[in-house]
Amino acid sequence: MNNYDFAQLNDKEFETLAADLLSAYLGIRIERFKPGKDKGVDGRFFSNGGKETIVQCKHYLKTGYSGLISKLKNIEKTKVSILSPARYILVTSLPLSRENKKEIYSIFYPHIKIENDIYGQEDLNGLLSQHQEIEEKHFKLWISSTVVLREFMNKAILGRSRHEFEQIERKALKYVQTENHNKALKLLKENNVLIISGEPGIGKTTLAENLCLYFMSKGYEFIDIEESLSEAEAIFSKEKKQIFYFDDFLGSNYFEAVENKKDSHIVKFIDRVHADDLKLFILTSRTNILNNGISYSSIFANSKLRKNEFLLTIEGLCKMDKAKILYNHIWHSKLSESFIDEIYKDKRYQGIIAHHNFNPRLIEFITDIERITVEKPADYWKYIQATLNNPKDIWDLCFKKQNNQSVRALVLLTVFNGGSIKEEALRLSFSRMKNLGAITSQTNVANDFSSVASLATSSFLNRTQSQDGFFYSLFNPSIADYVLAEYIKDIDDLIVIFKSLESIRSLESIMSFEKGGMISSTELLKLKLAIFDDALIQNKSYDYLIVIAYFLKDNSSKTNKIISILNRIISCPLEIKELSKFLELIIQFKNDLKIVSYDFLFKLIGEKYLLGDLEIEQLAFFIEKYSIQDEVMLSKLKEYFDSYLASALDTEIASLDPSDYNDVSQIGPDDYEVGIDYNKLSDRISTIGNSLIDDFPLSVIDSLGIDIKDIIKSVDLDEVVSSFDEGHDPDWGYDGYSGGGEAMEDPVDDLFERT
Repeated sequence: MNNYDFAQLNDKEFETLAADLLSAYLGIRIERFKPGKDKGVDGRFFSNGGKETIVQCKHYLKTGYSGLISKLKNIEKTKVSILSPARYILVTSLPLSRENKKEIYSIFYPHIKIENDIYGQEDLNGLLSQHQEIEEKHFKLWISSTVVLREFMNKAILGRSRHEFEQIERKALKYVQTENHNKALKLLKENNVLIISGEPGIGKTTLAENLCLYFMSKGYEFIDIEESLSEAEAIFSKEKKQIFYFDDFLGSNYFEAVENKKDSHIVKFIDRVHADDLKLFILTSRTNILNNGISYSSIFANSKLRKNEFLLTIEGLCKMDKAKILYNHIWHSKLSESFIDEIYKDKRYQGIIAHHNFNPRLIEFITDIERITVEKPADYWKYIQATLNNPKDIWDLCFKKQNNQSVRALVLLTVFNGGSIKEEALRLSFSRMKNLGAITSQTNVANDFSSVASLATSSFLNRTQSQDGFFYSLFNPSIADYVLAEYIKDIDDLIVIFKSLESIRSLESIMSFEKGGMISSTELLKLKLAIFDDALIQNKSYDYLIVIAYFLKDNSSKTNKIISILNRIISCPLEIKELSKFLELIIQFKNDLKIVSYDFLFKLIGEKYLLGDLEIEQLAFFIEKYSIQDEVMLSKLKEYFDSYLASALDTEIASLDPSDYNDVSQIGPDDYEVGIDYNKLSDRISTIGNSLIDDFPLSVIDSLGIDIKDIIKSVDLDEVVSSFDEGHDPDWGYDGYSGGGEAMEDPVDDLFERT
């Protein structure tokens, strides 16, 4: 039995739960009323000849038992005496001892007939164990329960996904299940894939995370994808229910995704999930990024990606949804009553809900006591108005005036590293930035990394732990929007920032600036040249050198240095990740390189046989350009190609629709048998297999001795057909949260009514 403390619920949600539980337990419909309008009556029912029973709910976790008793003695007792019900039932979220119940009974006697009509925390948990349908209905109760979440943690979390899960857990309390939740859930069930798009701050990530929680509770294994789908493919299991989550899957750099053929990879994985009823895939993206990605990528456009899209908009939130979001954030905030009073004065909450800049991110910001920049309650309303009227000013004030140069440096390094960075990398980058003179000593201000990082995590950054250690990420994605707008035009500052960083992710940011036309070509070249020269001096990693050389491969002033880099890698090879760019550079500078043996290639590839589309394509061109004839070399290369082709064919087969190969035969007057047309299936697999080598040069196919027919023959048709039957219709068992008792009018003022 779960042991809830009901802290997950606000007071209005607790009242609904209590009414639902009592209705189920007593077998009678409990009539509900608008909160705060019926003199202390949260519900009632009639029995025994029309005698009235009144139900009152008290969610007093914040004040505890002493606060509850004070309220009951000084206020509720008088109300009940005036009402004079035939029977009075009191429900509280607080744990109650036998003596506690006796004390409450004595206050309300004779209206409370027996102590059994006093329900405490233990009683409610007991009723929930008897009425699991009520527990299931109240999504927020169990989805954010520590007990339930710990069970998820033990059963369905892998690797870095454990860290992502902990972040989801931390935020689950403030989640409001709007109509968008129900619509998105329905689309995900229908398609197995859901792409949530929307503008910054609308709640894409929050919706995605809570959908993940829901399906984890149904036994799905949770896999968080950070950068590459390869990690998801490595643990893709036909036998398991799995949910894959790819937040901001195009990032801000859809050009880089398309040019490296990640669009093809994503579409293939989506097709694979579509075909497997045990799998779910949730992705998020900003609307403009997704639109541009689809416009720029013919693969995205042709894949009908839109059919999986769920566009999240403020217009999609009704007034009551907005009200619940605001109310829930206030309830779960650490704001003092004096601050909360400022929102209630003259029904100011109505103005917040109706504001044209309303979005969940801003509501989170204005109700977070650690982010609020005013100290006096009297100034709080002006702060709220200023924030809603000019959201950008949030970061302008915090960034420029309320934090020192060192804190700003950590934020800049994190933003231009793609929004997250490992702690050790940030520490080293911060040190380099100081050595470059970009951070000056400030009197009476601690300037060591730990002190500065502590300040930054109280305003701009999150510090979290994964299996790989600690790393920093932005508290809020809008910080990146602000920083980019402020600093993208200052080339001298950018040079210092990128000299201080040494990650591939930072270089990918530069690629997005270039493709997006965010920096003039003159300044962009200045930036590339500066970090190229610095990379040589600093002796940075092979992968870093390859990418920066790739940037300038057509710049004649750097040709000799690029050739020097390539010769260095050839003479002393180590495993790299940027294989496709390296091979393209090798091909371009073929006549200037000193290649005696091709053994370096295998050391660069290492043990990874699952090469991607682009890597295989470049490897094929490399073989063609160099006219490789060495039999040992060709034998090893053939292993790579065979492994790739077998894996690619498996992926394509996994996306096949079984209904396309149905073979229906009549075995009686009204009796039909449905099987699989093996010939049709075999022909389709042959077509797919042959298409995989369409772009390979014929000379490469011949020299390697690639026989796609052998690879096609190795496919076990019986196993493919068996996989068609492995789909499972999950026990969704979910109708959405509809409140308790009977439907009732519940306008915003009633929700915010204080009892």
